[in-house]
Amino acid sequence: MRERIELHPWTPWALRLFDRVPLPAGVVGIGIALAVFAVYLVWTTVLGNGPGRLKDVPFEGAWAAELIQDLFIGFTLAIQAHSVRGALRDFEALAPVLRGDAAQRAALREMITTYRPGLLWAVGLVGGIGTIWVIQQDRALLGENLPEMGWSHPSMLWLAGRNFVNWWVVSRAIALEITLGRAFSRLGDHLATVDLLDRAPLAPIGNRALRNVLLWMLLTAFLSLTYVGEGWAGQGMPLALGLLGAFALTAFVLPLLGAHRQIRRQKNAELARLRAAIAEAREQVLEKHAGELTGGRLADLVAYETRIAAAREWPIDATTLLRLGLYLAFGFGSWIGAALVERALDTALR
Repeated sequence: MRERIELHPWTPWALRLFDRVPLPAGVVGIGIALAVFAVYLVWTTVLGNGPGRLKDVPFEGAWAAELIQDLFIGFTLAIQAHSVRGALRDFEALAPVLRGDAAQRAALREMITTYRPGLLWAVGLVGGIGTIWVIQQDRALLGENLPEMGWSHPSMLWLAGRNFVNWWVVSRAIALEITLGRAFSRLGDHLATVDLLDRAPLAPIGNRALRNVLLWMLLTAFLSLTYVGEGWAGQGMPLALGLLGAFALTAFVLPLLGAHRQIRRQKNAELARLRAAIAEAREQVLEKHAGELTGGRLADLVAYETRIAAAREWPIDATTLLRLGLYLAFGFGSWIGAALVERALDTALR
């Protein structure tokens, strides 16, 4: 049985939909996108130059560019749904190494999915209004018709309204992801114990971090498809893709910070204890009448101290970093590749 999307104080309606429809999150996201695209077709039929053609907007294939943007809305919501469910699965996997009884763990579970509604509203409004301003200034998108397109123009109304919804959804998703990441990081302070030589029990934390990067890099790669068609990508697209990439890195690091602090504290405490024991054993070995004491214990302590000093302070290993590099290369590589395709097509058609 799949996890329900539980957020506190309440779950936004757009995410509750993913619980009510018994289909994978990606399929539900496509359904949302197709519903928005259907509204676009009606809009352009009534107020445009025919189905799929915005009035007075110069580029060809506007319907395909619109479909990409609509899928971006649906996929962003699907990523949110998948992320929250994944956070709950990762918590349950980490629960055995957390302090406290069942009631305390239930409180921790609620903590990681608690957010401030006012913050999401504020961030959504900033993202939505900001992108409306970008659209109004975007000569690459609106071309020579820009001066004549006031806010009452049907195409401007559609582009502004759809982009408001688009970046409202993205901005809220980013804010919620950061909230989840910070809360997941705080679980590091509740770890019952950390084996400095075995990171396996902390694997759910690394899984959480990697899932964030993978999901958002997939979204970045998908949005880069707007570079395939001439005029599809506005002037603000590089900034949008760069922000998504920077956010993916932030979402990777945030869940790791709490465990990192706990590992470092325990490592420093263990090193201090070991070095005190080494100093004591050294004095005994150096005493003239050490009796049956030999240097074996001192050598063992020194060897163990070396291992602890070399222990990693992050709850991830080299494999995790390799996968991180591959995910980033996929996201940014798709962006660069799509831009090169656009440049090549533009050159060939001149």
